[in-house]
Amino acid sequence: MPLPPPMGGLMEEWEEGMGESSSPPHPMAMGHGSLKDKDPEELKRRLYERVVESRRPEELPEEASVFLRHLGRLPIRYLIDLGIDRADDVLLHWRILTLCAHPDNRPVFHARFQKCITVPAAKFDDDDDPCQSLMEDLSLERRNKGRAGVGADNTDSMSISSRDKKTLLLHEIIFSSLDKPKLLSRLTALLSEVGLNIREAHVYSTTDGFCLDVFVVDGWETEETEDLITTIKEALSRKNVGDSEIDWNLLTMGEKIATGSFADLYQGSYNGVDVAVKILRDSHFNNSSVNHENVLQFYGACTRPPKYCIVTEYMPGGNLYNFLHMQNNVLDLLTILRIAIGISKGMDYLHRNNIIHRDLKTANLLIGRDQVVKIADFGVARQGNQEGQMTAETGTYRWMAPEIINHKPYDHKADVFSFAIILWELTTSKVPYDNMTPLQAALGVRQGFRLEIPSSVHPRLSKLIRRCWDEDPDVRAVFAEILIELEDILHQAQANRGSSRRSRAKMQKKTPG
Repeated sequence: MPLPPPMGGLMEEWEEGMGESSSPPHPMAMGHGSLKDKDPEELKRRLYERVVESRRPEELPEEASVFLRHLGRLPIRYLIDLGIDRADDVLLHWRILTLCAHPDNRPVFHARFQKCITVPAAKFDDDDDPCQSLMEDLSLERRNKGRAGVGADNTDSMSISSRDKKTLLLHEIIFSSLDKPKLLSRLTALLSEVGLNIREAHVYSTTDGFCLDVFVVDGWETEETEDLITTIKEALSRKNVGDSEIDWNLLTMGEKIATGSFADLYQGSYNGVDVAVKILRDSHFNNSSVNHENVLQFYGACTRPPKYCIVTEYMPGGNLYNFLHMQNNVLDLLTILRIAIGISKGMDYLHRNNIIHRDLKTANLLIGRDQVVKIADFGVARQGNQEGQMTAETGTYRWMAPEIINHKPYDHKADVFSFAIILWELTTSKVPYDNMTPLQAALGVRQGFRLEIPSSVHPRLSKLIRRCWDEDPDVRAVFAEILIELEDILHQAQANRGSSRRSRAKMQKKTPG
């Protein structure tokens, strides 16, 4: 999007005097004086007509009202900046903001090559003030554009020899997320970190709390954008840009779902999206930056007094404990394996990121759509220390590893022990040690007592459970091994089921009608 940059003395005002939701003043609006004087609704209508004329029907929103609402959520300045001839840009921005509406997609960004420009090489080699150099280059480019058609190219070729020129590739980066304080400064720092120089920046806020930030940058040495997108994604994951502080005023609280020792859990909504809101009784909480399909998605947190809360995705199926023991569900082998594989994938991800859950149990496993299970409640989760072991009792007795019960040093293998208990629950649909109090169960585990595995349990699952709750943590498998074993059992079970179905079909054909 080749929008003009802030010029001269306006740069300081942009950096210091304007809010996060503002865009630097620029001459484009002045260049569209006739548009600036138009009624906003007329601008929207004309822009929509131009979009319809230039695109195929399948590329457009189903109804004109959808597109007009999109334009209405953006400031009038956006319409003036773009004019009525930028149908491609407007449709791209609409698609980006539509993606951004779903929390799982945030933050959304798009990168595309824009054009090549030629500038004096000395500006990048010897200048002590890169900002001043940037302003001079942009002024020179604008003056050259003004001389177009009256020998500007000849003048350039005479004043700057080819050996003193440097060719720069310009790319456009478009970013969208929830509009939050200091987001712009975090974005500019991120682009700088990956070696990009910002030549233009245009920042828009929507009326429903999102941002649409457009940067024109140089510093990427190829027109291809695939590697650029990968590089930005990696930087985004390191910086966690677009997440963190939640505005309490944008939260709508619903009914209370559950009450715990440290927090109350509510159903709610944030910017129109269903969420779960955990209201903390003090300001201490663990905000581990994780992103995996089998780990509950963290949206943000309120960390300013007097409101402390964590906002996550809402899981309509409740927790696995209630699913098994309150609803009395008995699972078949394929369902057991699919759930166990999902848990293993999530735990493998956490352990590879050096996060030990420390309270893994069915009550902390939430069920989403299509029975996808996600690991939740990191209230006691923590990073492993340098020695790879920790001490002090934490967790829940019925799922607790013996080394924790005994107040011995422990590491990620404590989670593997807890997983063995969960796997036993899945195969039996029973509460662990249901004839004992939690303390009696802990004392039994401490003395080597283990749950009885029914003979009906798949023999390979039975063997895996025994290995995972072994007294010696070194004997227990890691989740990468557990995952391989479970997937192999699943493939075998699916193949056996397919063979059985084919055999029954053959028998039915042979049976006389």
